[in-house]
Amino acid sequence: MPKKPRLLLVTAGFLVVACLACWAAQKSGPLTYRLDVKPGDITLPPKPAAQIPAAQLEEAITFTVSNSSDTDYEGTAPSCQISDVEIFWSGPSGEKSVWKWSDGQMFCQKVTPVIIPAGLNWQQTVKWDFNPADAARGSYRVAATFIPSNAVASASFEIH
Repeated sequence: MPKKPRLLLVTAGFLVVACLACWAAQKSGPLTYRLDVKPGDITLPPKPAAQIPAAQLEEAITFTVSNSSDTDYEGTAPSCQISDVEIFWSGPSGEKSVWKWSDGQMFCQKVTPVIIPAGLNWQQTVKWDFNPADAARGSYRVAATFIPSNAVASASFEIH
């Protein structure tokens, strides 16, 4: 084959591969992320008398990662920790972290394979228990991170 047509053929091949790579990078992945917070918005009771302890309140946070692909998702986490959940209070000077699920926990220090079969979900529910006397009224944002893909899902709630 002459040199010029071969060069054109090689160049065209590189262009096709580059276009396919761009298309694959722009295409959304098979994983979707959802965060549910229950009960969500909370209205605090009036402050109890000093001698009566306030009942603990709770937000249940469910993080779901869905694999809508027809192939299994195969990822890894650098430790046995697969996800993390953090709650932020939105104050006048910005967001302030008020709780992080992983704080104070220990995780095995080994690379952990994470597989989500095709068409199925991975799910984790954590609970934030808090004393109403310690909770500031206002807006809160929950951020959950799926460590194998480093993707974050967010949800908001209010404490009145």
